[in-house]
Amino acid sequence: MQVSKRTWSLPLALLALAFLIGAIVVAQVVGNHLAASANGPYQGRLAGQRYKLLGHIAPAMKRYTPMHASNGQQEMRLAVSLNLRNQAQLDALLAAQNNPQSTLYHHYLTSQDFMRRFAPTQEDVERVTAYLRSNGLQIVDVSTNRQIINVRGSMDNVEKAFSVSISDYNIDGRVAYAPLNDPSVPADMAGMISNVAGLESVARYHHYAQLQPNPKKPRQGPQGGFTPTDLRTAYDVNPLLQAGNNGTNQTVALFELDGYTPTDVNTYLQQYDLGAPRYSNVLVDGATNTAGQGAIEVELDMEVVSAIAPGANQKIYIGPNSNAGVIDTYNKIVTDNTAKVVSISWGLCETSSGNSMLDSLSNIFKQGAAQGQAFFAASGDSGAYDCNDNQLAVDSPASDPNVVGVGGTALQVDANGAYQSESVWSNPNSQGRGPKGVGGGGGISNHFTRPAYQNGVQKNANRTVPDVSADADPNTGYSVFVTGQWGVVGGTSAAAPLWAGITTDINQSLQGQNKPTLGNAHTALYSLFTAQQTLPPYHDITTGNNLHYPATQGYDLASGMGTPDAGNIAQDLANGETGGGGGGGTGGTTTTQLLNNGNFEKGQTGWQESSAAGFQLIDGTRVHGGSASGYFCGYNNCDDQLSQTITLPGNAKSMTLSFWLSGATGENGSCNDTLTAQISDTRGQVITKVATSCNANSDWQQVSGDVSKALLPFKGQQVQVVWKSQGNASAPSAFFIDDAAFTVSS
Repeated sequence: MQVSKRTWSLPLALLALAFLIGAIVVAQVVGNHLAASANGPYQGRLAGQRYKLLGHIAPAMKRYTPMHASNGQQEMRLAVSLNLRNQAQLDALLAAQNNPQSTLYHHYLTSQDFMRRFAPTQEDVERVTAYLRSNGLQIVDVSTNRQIINVRGSMDNVEKAFSVSISDYNIDGRVAYAPLNDPSVPADMAGMISNVAGLESVARYHHYAQLQPNPKKPRQGPQGGFTPTDLRTAYDVNPLLQAGNNGTNQTVALFELDGYTPTDVNTYLQQYDLGAPRYSNVLVDGATNTAGQGAIEVELDMEVVSAIAPGANQKIYIGPNSNAGVIDTYNKIVTDNTAKVVSISWGLCETSSGNSMLDSLSNIFKQGAAQGQAFFAASGDSGAYDCNDNQLAVDSPASDPNVVGVGGTALQVDANGAYQSESVWSNPNSQGRGPKGVGGGGGISNHFTRPAYQNGVQKNANRTVPDVSADADPNTGYSVFVTGQWGVVGGTSAAAPLWAGITTDINQSLQGQNKPTLGNAHTALYSLFTAQQTLPPYHDITTGNNLHYPATQGYDLASGMGTPDAGNIAQDLANGETGGGGGGGTGGTTTTQLLNNGNFEKGQTGWQESSAAGFQLIDGTRVHGGSASGYFCGYNNCDDQLSQTITLPGNAKSMTLSFWLSGATGENGSCNDTLTAQISDTRGQVITKVATSCNANSDWQQVSGDVSKALLPFKGQQVQVVWKSQGNASAPSAFFIDDAAFTVSS
């Protein structure tokens, strides 16, 4: 499709201007956009030669001012992420894998199956690599799942290849570089690339281990802290261990960005009689097992997993602490697919990551989920203020819908180590993390929408964390041997490996009974919460707060569903009392969202578009959320269309199309320009019209329509979801849609 600038002829522009006088919305959106299309931030997207890759500028960078151009001769290492294929079908598969009524329930894919069905094509890989080589960049390797192309080359060549300008910044006393604009690629590569990790050196992922030199409740460790026996007693792990379910023949992957000292871990194992070492290293992107400042985290993770699942094999994945290193390390865990449980204690607040980085990570976690891998990630130690400032924020990757976010509590036990109570961990007087204090992370994602398993559990439109919690207060911390000495450590980075160890023991128990394991964990854990169980699976945390959100009865944004009773969880799952796979306690109903890239953050991915004037219809002129939306018309005699083909499930019971709509117009009130949302068959014949909107100056409002009656005869078939806009020659109007969803209950 030819892409050209969206401009008006002079007479029509003057006519439109007369109508626009006094209309602030139109002046801001339509008028300013026309000027911007010539020389503003959208010029690259509309100029015909380049396709802009949106979402690479982290919102947190707005706080900083570029100093000067970076040294173009320095070498850069990039991880270029390619978009998955058939994402709507992948989402449907994930829903079916977690639905006990589906024939695909717990039928997980191998890495080879996933690549065959959803990986980028070899043709896309060859097109992208050829382009990168033509710009002087060297291809280091291509990941086995074809999602990641690792590249290195000079900054000058990177800037040329992606049409970016990279400048140095002073990041709180540290000099780092970052792009001034989103990258772009030739228009014929539109939809192939989702993210280019490594264009900046700002990101530094944090670990959440906190050493407490003088714990208030010392417990039994050599320097205080909870021992393996204490943890097993408090969280009811002993019934599993006594039955021989200690992680034998199971593998846990530990995601790490630093090395460790093996003798430290071995000292811990010997002290607590946990058996011979069962760990091995997987080094990524040239990383080495050299203990640095983050060694305390790596050793904590290994020791806590050993305390709970001493028979499990541990794979320690160590990668560089950079966006490219993080992408490659997670992808290695997923493509190896040897560990069905993954512990993550490193993270970054969402606003320090660009949307494209979050989406590329999410593609990796989706593959892991489809393979039956469960990811447990620390939710952060800055309470509800994960960016360590005064703004509410949550941590990535805990906020990803395919990762279990683990919050923090303060655990109280009696003299015999038996569980007494817990409260949410927070301390506003300790400002080592940020001005608000420290505490278990939790809150509302600013990027991911609410997943199906949280339907009926929380009412926010977006994903919330944590999902679950465990002890994290350094004052009630864990006995560990780290960096050559005994000590007591807390933080949600201790709670995450504890949950990983518990899940490993439970999986072994369920396998021994020929029962389904937790798989990718979310649906199983939430189903235990939403359906009445014979044995209570969680300790409900009802006191304390995480510096903003209070603990309440039931689910809350400070502690999630609560902390584990491992023995009860294992028995409830073995008894099959999980209430179905859809979440929300709906008696087996599963809710699935079928549109791929409905928030348009991945550009044209998933969409077919046409424009009478040859315009690209997805850009960032006006957005409801994120950095992109669908933009229709804005020129006279317009005729624009966006569509996507979806497959309706054969067991669909109800179907709804929803989207957010905004408009701007130069018309004087008559309905001359329209936008229609409709469903068509594969031949283009209209099945039903959902809504028709006339030209108007309007802020964002949600439009929703129940299409069940019209579409039930088409169950199991493909249909097209279509937005079509048309206008006359009198005055131009613009329509914007965002956050579209086609929701099916079955």
